[in-house]
Amino acid sequence: MFAPVRGMKDLYGVPAKKYRYIIDTARRIGEKYGYAEIKTPIVEATEVFHRSIGDETDVVSKEMYSFLDKGGEELTLRPEGTSAVMRAIVSENLAQSFPVKLMYYGEMFRYDRPQRGRYRQFHQLGFECVGDKSPYTDAILLCMATEILNAIGVFDTKVLLNTLGDSETREAYTKGLVKYLSRHEDKLSEDSKRRLSKNPMRILDSKDANDREICQMAPLITDYLSKESEQYFQKVCDLLEKAGINFEIDSFLVRGLDYYSETAFEFKSTSGEYRDSVGGGGRYDSLLSLFGGAEVSGIGFAFGIERLMLLMEDAKFKEIAPKIAVIPVSESENEVAFQLLKSLYEAEISAEFIHMGTLSKKMKVADRLKCSTAVIIGEDEIKNGCFTLKFMNCENEEEKIKTVAKSDLIGFLKHIH
Repeated sequence: MFAPVRGMKDLYGVPAKKYRYIIDTARRIGEKYGYAEIKTPIVEATEVFHRSIGDETDVVSKEMYSFLDKGGEELTLRPEGTSAVMRAIVSENLAQSFPVKLMYYGEMFRYDRPQRGRYRQFHQLGFECVGDKSPYTDAILLCMATEILNAIGVFDTKVLLNTLGDSETREAYTKGLVKYLSRHEDKLSEDSKRRLSKNPMRILDSKDANDREICQMAPLITDYLSKESEQYFQKVCDLLEKAGINFEIDSFLVRGLDYYSETAFEFKSTSGEYRDSVGGGGRYDSLLSLFGGAEVSGIGFAFGIERLMLLMEDAKFKEIAPKIAVIPVSESENEVAFQLLKSLYEAEISAEFIHMGTLSKKMKVADRLKCSTAVIIGEDEIKNGCFTLKFMNCENEEEKIKTVAKSDLIGFLKHIH
C-alpha cells in the first residue's frame, strides 16, 4: 500500500468541511471589503521567489521545492502566495488603477520538519492590497483579518505588532545591529554568521536557541525610527486601539521574508493546546516593481488554514447545512423517492437518497450521515399523498414523528431549516 508523502496529508471528512467553511467565510467577508479572487499556478519560475523573498531567508535557502522541467527551466512549487500575486498583477496587466485588492487560497509547499499544524504541503488563505499606503489601510486590513477569525469561531488570538520602518530607518538600524552582533559573532550559529554581512536583520528571525538568547539584548528598531515611520506606526496603533483590536508590540518581530517594510504583524493563539502563529503579514514597498510593475506600496497577510482548523476543534463549528434523508421503505417506493429528491435539490435543500438495505439499516445510515430529518416514503404515504417525517435529534417522542402533506413538504422543510 502507498501512503501519502511525508508531510503531506489527504483532506476529507470533517477537516474538508472545515476547510470549505473557512474559505467560504473568508471569501464572503473579503468581497465585502472589496477584494476579488485570484488563482495563480502552484508552479512558478524559481526566480519569482529568489527575487522577492530573498536568498538569505530560510524559505529560499532551505525550504523550497525546486526542480528543472523537461525543457531545462528552473521551476518551484510556490512556498507562499504574495510573490505569485505580484507576478500576476504585472503579467496579466491587472493594475489599470490602484488600489488592486486580491484574495487567494490554495496549496503551498515548503520542505520543513513536519509537526502539528505545519506540513510540507499546506494551505494558505491570503489577501493583498497594492497601491494604497496609509495607516488607515493597515488598520482596515487587520480589522478584516480579525473579523474572519471571529466569523469562523477562532476568538482567542492577539496581534503581535511591529514596524520595520522605511529605508532610512533600516539603514541606521542595520549599522547598530551589526555593531552589537559582531561582539557576539563567535557564539552565533553558522547561518547567522553568514547573514551578519549579508542580511543581519534575518538573524532576529533565527530559530537557533543561542541566536535567540543573544538577540534578546539586541538594539530595538523602534529606537531608530525616522520621524515619518514613527508617526506612521503610532497612527496604526491608535487606529487599532479605537477599533478594539487586541494587539501587543513585539519589537523583535521581523517576519520571515525580505520584502517587508513599515507595519509587520502576526496573529498568535492565546488559549488551548496550540499556541503559535496562525498567520501574519505586513506592508511591502517596491515589491511590485521587482516584477516590472509600478513603484507602489502594498500590504497583505495570510492565514495557515491547517492551523485555523486546529483552533476550530474547540470553537464553534457550523456544518454547511442540515441534510434531509429521503428513505423509501421498500424498492417499490424508489421512483417516488427519486422524484422527491430531485425536487429537494431544485429547492436548494441538501439531501441524501438512502435506498439500500432494510428500513432499520437505512435509518442507521441516516444517523451516521448526521441527517437532521428523515422523510419516510412507504405504501401508505403514497396512497394518502403525504410523507412521514422523523426528526433525528428530537428527544421528545411525541414530537419526533410528524406527517406532512406532499404539497406542503418543500415549504415545511425550508421553514424548519
